[in-house]
Amino acid sequence: MRAFILLLTLLLSLPVLAERPRVALVLSGGGAKGAAHVGVIRVLEQHRIPVDIVTGTSMGAYVAGMYALGLDAGELEQQLLALDWNQGYQDKVGRDELSLRRKRQNDEFLLRTDIGIDEKWQLSLPGGFFQGQALGALLRRSTLTIPRLKNFDHLPIPYRAVATDMETMTPVVLKKGHLATAMQASMSVPGVLQPVALNGRLLADGGVVNNLPVDVARELGAEVVIAVDIGDAMLPREQLDSALAMVTQLTNYLTRAGTERQTALLTDKDVLLAPNIAGIGVGDFGRMPEAIERGEAAARLILPKLQALALSEQDYADYRHRKLDRRARLQRSDAVFLDRVEVEGNASLSEAVIRDVLGLNPGQFHQTEELERGVRRLYALDAFEQVSYRIEEQDDEQVLTVHTREKGWGPGFVDLKFALEDDFTSRTNFEIGAQFRRTNINILGGEWLAEVTLGSNKRLASEYYTPLDTDYDFFWKARGEYDKRRRTFFVEPGEESFEQFGRLTTLDFDYATWRGQSELGYNLNPWSELALGVQGLTGSIDARNLDGSLDVTSIGPYLRFSHDTLDNVFFPTHGEAAELTLGYYQNRLDGQGSNESVDGLDYELDWLRPWSGGRHTLITKLVLGGSTAEQSLPVFARSLGGLFNLSGYQSEQLSGRYSGLAGLLYHYRWFDNDFGAFRSPVYLGGSLERGGVWNAGSEVGWDQSLTAGSIFVGVDTNWGPLYLAFGQAEGNKNSVYLYFGNLFSF
Repeated sequence: MRAFILLLTLLLSLPVLAERPRVALVLSGGGAKGAAHVGVIRVLEQHRIPVDIVTGTSMGAYVAGMYALGLDAGELEQQLLALDWNQGYQDKVGRDELSLRRKRQNDEFLLRTDIGIDEKWQLSLPGGFFQGQALGALLRRSTLTIPRLKNFDHLPIPYRAVATDMETMTPVVLKKGHLATAMQASMSVPGVLQPVALNGRLLADGGVVNNLPVDVARELGAEVVIAVDIGDAMLPREQLDSALAMVTQLTNYLTRAGTERQTALLTDKDVLLAPNIAGIGVGDFGRMPEAIERGEAAARLILPKLQALALSEQDYADYRHRKLDRRARLQRSDAVFLDRVEVEGNASLSEAVIRDVLGLNPGQFHQTEELERGVRRLYALDAFEQVSYRIEEQDDEQVLTVHTREKGWGPGFVDLKFALEDDFTSRTNFEIGAQFRRTNINILGGEWLAEVTLGSNKRLASEYYTPLDTDYDFFWKARGEYDKRRRTFFVEPGEESFEQFGRLTTLDFDYATWRGQSELGYNLNPWSELALGVQGLTGSIDARNLDGSLDVTSIGPYLRFSHDTLDNVFFPTHGEAAELTLGYYQNRLDGQGSNESVDGLDYELDWLRPWSGGRHTLITKLVLGGSTAEQSLPVFARSLGGLFNLSGYQSEQLSGRYSGLAGLLYHYRWFDNDFGAFRSPVYLGGSLERGGVWNAGSEVGWDQSLTAGSIFVGVDTNWGPLYLAFGQAEGNKNSVYLYFGNLFSF
């Protein structure tokens, strides 16, 4: 009897179930305007309108995917607004995440061009302005550790995303795999973001070929479609006043043409919403709350037609219960137990190196943030254009598969430098330079560098560097360089060590030297190293004021400790940097009728530490250097002068055997200049410094030091710092500075 009653109940309910059509929600792309979709979903939920299928393109694919996971409108809004979407276009890892070696290179050659040189020594460029690494991380955080799905029909709401095959320019419907990867493929704007390599195809934003995938919803069995179109309208003639406007118009035409083909598939039973999103751009992520409200307003305007799809309270409760039950079965959480870790993809680095840098251990639970930190450590090696991961269930095991894609436009890379110092009166210093870096010359990630710098200072250099183990604990480096720079010594008339030059009070010398180094180092961690090496130097010191030249040679061992966790080398807010170098050299000077050979200890100490609170930062700085090998001219001269290094003097205007400087620098972040994909904050500040240079150890002391200070306006640009400053020092020394680039350093 019970079985009969149950069967009868089911039979009686079938007509009711059959009467309810399958409803699909179709969401178009449009960047920040896609927040309007959340407003539409809010109205649907408030009025008990079910969604059985969801499809989307670009930002519509993201909102659709998160809704398909079972999130309601409130959770969607919270998720959408909590994400920093601008971070999705900032692939470069923070300076404090880079290895010490890469920090040094980036600080010297600030113009990161991303110009590649391939194996045939031909120029090559990346496939997008951004590589999509940051966007991939953002999407993975959104979806958490949801495993790879055999079919997106297994989501609480069946889901499809649309991307474009860039080879054939045809639409590709993504129906299985890693949800975050499907979203990213659909969102990767060609030329802006690197296409996603998936199943042998290069996939990018689907907006050009199908920005409103109504046909995809029909193929899934949709009987009623609720389509939300947030695409841009065509620009009027008066706005077609630039090349960018013309490109925008072409893009709008292609997108609108595809959308019109899709809207032609709608029938009288379907619902088309076009929220008024005028004035909100694709990158206006700060206006997402406004877009949500506009989407809600558009849905309320057409509410009478939508209400025809509404369920009773009981039926809608049953619908929500089924959706939440499927959501619970997804095992979507912020932690995952890993049985195995696999590595796939193309990489010149050995798999052992990749595993060691990743730092994830099988047989343990790992938080999503741990997985992301491991991926960022790999990406910070600067060997890959993308590093991603997915989680799969294989033979009852949870398997993390890390996918690496080596840079396709290398393995050689070119970076540039440009620096300028002008005092608006009599002196201009400048440097231009280039660095060629050949990466991954062995399976441990060895590199060969070639550098050239021209201008006020000149340098030619070549360097070979290689790790010695997969843990990157030990390394070996060999470097040769030619360096030429001007040194100015201030002396008192009659000073014994300079008596041969008469009663001159300033002496200008050109130091032109060849230097060779070989060192063995140990990385205490990625930001600290200890190195032991030997250095040989030969060259000449030529006097500009007088006819005179000295030949110089030097050789000896050195020990160096380096530590750097600064977030920014020019406008730091946290971290610390310190370097101590001790060397014992035999120095020889020949010429001017005399020969000098002296052994001595050479030492240098640089230390810097910022202290921040809100927009205010105070930076403390200490610089010391000297040599016990007291000769008529120091082989290793120390220099001061320039902004923040005895402000009021020009860069390296003061030179001597010994130097010392203590300084305080304050800066206030006036405004942020946030342009989304990059930022150029503006700072106001000043400095107070005391220090000096000395030619004899007996002269060194606080009483023999100079006091200086400065005030400045600074801009932290992507191409280096820009300063307009005024410096004042004792002795009525003052200067107005225009600085750009990295001519000076802390």
